[in-house]
Amino acid sequence: MGWRVMAASATGRSHLDRGQPCQDAFASAYAGRVLVAAVCDGAGSATHSDTGAKTVSTAVVAAIAAHRQLGGNPAALSVDALRTIIEAAIIDAREQLASMAAGKQLTLADHACTLVGVVADAGGGWFFHVGDGVAACEFAPPQAPAVSLPANGEYANETWFVTGGNWREQLRLTRFEGRVQAVVLMSDGVQPFAMTRDGSGLFQPFIAPVLRYLGGVDAAHGSQALQATLSDPRTDHITGDDKTLLVALPV
Repeated sequence: MGWRVMAASATGRSHLDRGQPCQDAFASAYAGRVLVAAVCDGAGSATHSDTGAKTVSTAVVAAIAAHRQLGGNPAALSVDALRTIIEAAIIDAREQLASMAAGKQLTLADHACTLVGVVADAGGGWFFHVGDGVAACEFAPPQAPAVSLPANGEYANETWFVTGGNWREQLRLTRFEGRVQAVVLMSDGVQPFAMTRDGSGLFQPFIAPVLRYLGGVDAAHGSQALQATLSDPRTDHITGDDKTLLVALPV
């Protein structure tokens, strides 16, 4: 059993109006039957956060997928073993980003971004998370969904970045196990219409028809459909932020 991954990013209205690029990015890879995926959201206040998000998402996913201790049953990994794998991947991504930044006389802070990701097979796995964004897993009924919620600071728009000095303290790991029906990763621009208000799960009036459609198409057509959904002008009335949505279905 493997995975079908569909994902898209759309530039938010506020970024379009200011002539800014989309500062979100996503990446995914496979290690046998294990899915590794991540979504990064670049900080709007950082001048090169789009590059940061692309570099971190790609580097972290590649390093985790290549790790020899990952194994074929991620839910069976201890939290300490997983933390070692995730931290090594983040260190590698930060080193790549720091080298790139130094060559342009920039800093890690100029590339600030959050990180939310997953390591899973069809029987469960782990979410890893620094900052905002959301990860969720839908299981076969009647099991309740598993969710990794955003971490925010004292103020509404404050969060933590994987490029920051305290990233280890902010790294959260959430284990989930069960018959996986879908894994969903999103940047915070999608959260207002894809999650329930209390954050307990995915907002079914939105996600249920999305999952039904994606279940019947290939990855290319599924990603095109997500792109159209996120680019719909009606979303501008909900959020002006960039929007990224990644959906992985076990097949």
